[in-house]
Amino acid sequence: MAPFSWSRTLMIFLVLLTIMVLFDPNLSKGLGIATSSVLDPVFGFGGHFPVVTIFLAAVLTTMLGSIARHYFSDWVKIAKVQKENSALQKALMDAYRKRNLNKVQKLNEKRREMSAANMSVQLAPMKSLAFTFLAFILVYAWLNNLITGLAASAGTLMYAVPWQFQTSMVAYYLFPSWILLYMLFNIFLGQLISRVLKFFSFRKKYAALSKQSDMAQVLA
Repeated sequence: MAPFSWSRTLMIFLVLLTIMVLFDPNLSKGLGIATSSVLDPVFGFGGHFPVVTIFLAAVLTTMLGSIARHYFSDWVKIAKVQKENSALQKALMDAYRKRNLNKVQKLNEKRREMSAANMSVQLAPMKSLAFTFLAFILVYAWLNNLITGLAASAGTLMYAVPWQFQTSMVAYYLFPSWILLYMLFNIFLGQLISRVLKFFSFRKKYAALSKQSDMAQVLA
């Protein structure tokens, strides 16, 4: 029997809560009203600049998610695991091509051992999803209230997109237009922030290794 895990239980709860917020207007409205007392004064702008508000909301949620993922992830170890897996896969394909069955068997055993040993490293970033889901739930509920409330009252729902001179924030393209805009900002910002955090993480690790190397040379 698998041991009880608070992180797994929290993740399941937040996933279910996300689904309920997406499909239950009353729950979404309640959370939006509760969150508006904090977010409206910061970058609500009274609903007059919804595109700017959506962008800043995407910055907030992406920053929280990226920082949480960075905290739980050892990018150096992840890069090492990916490099080892790539080398192993290349050697395995070469063994298959040469029909070296003994080598294939040994490499498959090695891959199983590596998979078990590296599982915790590969799954570590998943722990940050709790923060990502929670931030999304609150910001989604707040934005939904702001767009359909303040922005609609201010008459600022129309905005331009590359393929159309004017479109409405509440126009549906499988999802409401404002959600697609929010997702687009999230994708772009997520890639940018993750790369910046990885850069500093690798630079810090490189500096530590260089310091150890210099110390070893002094003591030699």
